[in-house]
Amino acid sequence: MRAVKAYYDVQKLRIAVNNRVRVTRFTVCSNRHMIPLAEGLRDKCPICSLPVEIVTIEPPQVLIDVLRDLEEVERKLYRELQKSIREHPLWAEYLSKIKGVGPVAASFLVTVLNPAKFETVSKMWRYCGLHVVDGKAPRRVAGQKADWNPTARAVMWRLGEAFRMQGGFYKHMYRVFFDESLKKHPDWTKAHHLAHARRVTVKLFLAHYHYVGRQVLGLPVRLPYICEKQPHQCIPPVIDEGDYEEFYEKYVKKHYSRELYDHWVKTTGIAK
Repeated sequence: MRAVKAYYDVQKLRIAVNNRVRVTRFTVCSNRHMIPLAEGLRDKCPICSLPVEIVTIEPPQVLIDVLRDLEEVERKLYRELQKSIREHPLWAEYLSKIKGVGPVAASFLVTVLNPAKFETVSKMWRYCGLHVVDGKAPRRVAGQKADWNPTARAVMWRLGEAFRMQGGFYKHMYRVFFDESLKKHPDWTKAHHLAHARRVTVKLFLAHYHYVGRQVLGLPVRLPYICEKQPHQCIPPVIDEGDYEEFYEKYVKKHYSRELYDHWVKTTGIAK
């Protein structure tokens, strides 16, 4: 967990420094109105209409050097995290086959959210702050210790964004949940819809990870609660890469029908 947090800390700092080393161009008039240069080249100041000249501000060399050092540290941490999970069965059998789950998120999942630590997925959700309190997501209260792990929730937020940007099956599910949210809650803001879709997508992934992961580790599993109460909403775990036929036989067949599995495989377009 320390290595994962260190990686995210370095990445955040690297992004901040990178934003400061960009070469910036401005237009400046005789009244010293400095305006960032837009797409189109201006010949007059938009404030006072006086003629302008273009000036370029370059970053100091020390910031460029710091950026290079941070990039190297980030790469080194990434390689170490990649190496640490390379032979782990949860990575080899499942996580490496899911688009959007890279070595950094996988390291956190394997070490902190290992399915062996959580008897049910609801306990995993709660640990990540993905449970519901009075119908709403829990919030931190000043002066009170949260009964969930803020770091876990932050990592899951990042994972949700990875699914939204580069996922396969879970990117598709993100879009499904986003569209459902638009129809069900027309009064919500776009940001609210995005957050809801990200949250529900991550919860679905964790349910699948818990279910498949416990089998990979040789632990007992049971049919997910929603599949018992609302079979029409039951979504089986699906991989993006690898042999989906073999995956079904090894990890899905026990509780999910072949028809249901094939439906979601074809819906997301992973079956070639």
